[in-house]
Amino acid sequence: MTTKKHFRLAGVPLVLAAIAAPAVFSPGCDGANPLDALCCADFKPGTNMLSVEWGIEDAKINATFGAAIQAIGDFSGTATAIVTDLGTLCRNMAVELGETETVTTDDPGDYTTQWCAKAAAQLATVKAAGGITIAFQPPECNFSVEAQVGCEAHCSVDGECDSGSVEVRCTGGELSVKCSGALSCSGKCEGSANVAVTCSGTCSGACEGTCDGAASNGASCAGECSGECRGSCQMTAGAKVECEGECVGEAACEGTATAPKCTGKLDPPSCEIEADCQASCDASASAKAECTPPAVTVEGAAEFKLQIGVLKKYLPQIILIAEARGPQLLAAGEAVLTVSGNLDGAFEGDGKAVFCLLPAATSIADALDNLNVAVTATANVRAEID
Repeated sequence: MTTKKHFRLAGVPLVLAAIAAPAVFSPGCDGANPLDALCCADFKPGTNMLSVEWGIEDAKINATFGAAIQAIGDFSGTATAIVTDLGTLCRNMAVELGETETVTTDDPGDYTTQWCAKAAAQLATVKAAGGITIAFQPPECNFSVEAQVGCEAHCSVDGECDSGSVEVRCTGGELSVKCSGALSCSGKCEGSANVAVTCSGTCSGACEGTCDGAASNGASCAGECSGECRGSCQMTAGAKVECEGECVGEAACEGTATAPKCTGKLDPPSCEIEADCQASCDASASAKAECTPPAVTVEGAAEFKLQIGVLKKYLPQIILIAEARGPQLLAAGEAVLTVSGNLDGAFEGDGKAVFCLLPAATSIADALDNLNVAVTATANVRAEID
């Protein structure tokens, strides 16, 4: 992705002209400077910016602008956090596997790139020496329904839009719920690396119990797992369990279903919402998705028990970024770039919105640079897993 070439906010030339006077973008917008009205104090990634009044006369354009700025903030905040978290994961994994050299840099991208390269090298060494094999279930992310529905309500300036239920709108992925009640979940019970779920069927992770009738103590199971599964358990026909994780599938829960989630994007609501506003809501929901680390099984020689434990501890989060979170955020970034190119309407107001375009443009460009670093760094580690 070529980030900065494709970022074409229509108002950036106007912003650059407006900030020719150095005081306009001085560090402090604290009310003491008569030019504070030209500062952008409202663009704050990681906060709810939907309620901000951007000073745009047309209510629909104001709503669309706010949704786009919110999407940029959500995306940039998440992308920046990922590269920082990944650097820590790779550093800890590399050191605990035996890395003695250190990394000295103040740049988060360089820090992550160097430590993940060291982690990949240590992983390759351990695999070669210990005959270690690694398997994992596909990681899964649920788009943030709360973020999407709240944003859609903002897009409907007349307040007449009923977003509809998750159950009805989840047609682009699997529906999952928290299912309470004894033996109430059929279909699939979704666990993770950190959550073992009751299983009577196929386990796409580590099986703790019996595998095809033979004892299985935390190993992968190609047959039927009976006991607990650290991963997804697809129940055999007619089997029902009390699912400690997420009960997945249409009509899979015969008990009390709460906290519905959707692994795919929700269909648009039945009411009409301006297309760019809806696209921004989709991007925000993607950027704020809730993701579960996959179950990872690591098997090898007994003398490598310590190294196997290290890999089980750190690989789930690294694989999650490589296989799900990274690609998902790249797709959200493409959507944010597309929407951001259509913000011409901001200039129909009193100009307050104009002065938030430059920090927004800088924020998204930096976020995409960070995200590209994270995707490349995880790919290096991921290549040593197979």
